[in-house]
Amino acid sequence: MYRSKLWSLLFVYILAVNYISGTNKKTVLCYIASWSVYRRSQGQFTIADVDVNLCTHLVYSFLGINETSNTVASKDSWADFVTNGRGLGQLKDLVKLKDEAPNLKVMVSIGGWTEGSVKFSNMAASTIKRIAFVESVFQFLRRNQLDGVDISWLFPTDRGGIAEDKRNFVSLLKELRTRLNDDNRILSVQLTGKRYVIDPGYDVRTISQSVDYINVMTYDYNGPWERKTGVNAPLISENEFNVEFSIDYLIKKGATPSKILLGIATFGHSYTMRNVPDDGNYLRVPSDNGYLSPWTRDKGIIGYNEICYELSTTSGWKEMWDDASSTPYAVNHKKFVSYDNQ
Repeated sequence: MYRSKLWSLLFVYILAVNYISGTNKKTVLCYIASWSVYRRSQGQFTIADVDVNLCTHLVYSFLGINETSNTVASKDSWADFVTNGRGLGQLKDLVKLKDEAPNLKVMVSIGGWTEGSVKFSNMAASTIKRIAFVESVFQFLRRNQLDGVDISWLFPTDRGGIAEDKRNFVSLLKELRTRLNDDNRILSVQLTGKRYVIDPGYDVRTISQSVDYINVMTYDYNGPWERKTGVNAPLISENEFNVEFSIDYLIKKGATPSKILLGIATFGHSYTMRNVPDDGNYLRVPSDNGYLSPWTRDKGIIGYNEICYELSTTSGWKEMWDDASSTPYAVNHKKFVSYDNQ
């Protein structure tokens, strides 16, 4: 069944990511998308489906920022909480999982792609606003009995940000670290692995000093927006858009290796090739957005559980391997899907 606990927790969510550290004590940090409860059919996923034995840390994503008060804000109060007997209360249910697994760490992530950069930029630029935000994070974690927070600012200095974001991001993380130390809470940060964002946006060495984990977004190196087929997370490549370069570059810039958690995408990118290549070379073929995925209902993004379902139940798929990037992909006539499977 494609909604089993294993597939669901690790592979259902488009934005769910499994992180594994390079230390002897394995850390597996898994993002759970709050909106997955609304998915149709076998794509729906609730907190009751979580297998507490799969991950050491669960990160509920995403919360946002109230621009007026500069405090933590729910982006979907119905999904997150129970108010006057109404709502799903997923955060409370997530914390209850610690009854089954006392060593499990439960966190929340603030930000994400749809939250953008401007809210973070405006808040971080003001000492007074940062104080309000930091205190609201501290109180939110304490009130909801959470173990820590993940900051997903995508991205400093970009998407409407300002040049000062790089410095202000450091200040924000330092102040969060100081306050969270009062309750021994965890602080992690989500960083991209792409140099053109790293250089203007991150003081990597100083960031590393403030956080417990650096969750590296080692995926989305290629996608249907390029109008050419490509692999989502190449381990290696001729250019710098690959996992190996990203990790090496962050370490070179001052990231503490033991804090780096490698991002493994539990989604793939789908494409519709304009023509089926005669030579059997399916990479960098002119294409348009992918087909509509069965449960996530997105053209261009497909969950890993959907990929498994497609490959095992739909005829015509050919599973391929790209030696140049050490990654798999699959094709079915004009359909092309890039994903990770090992």
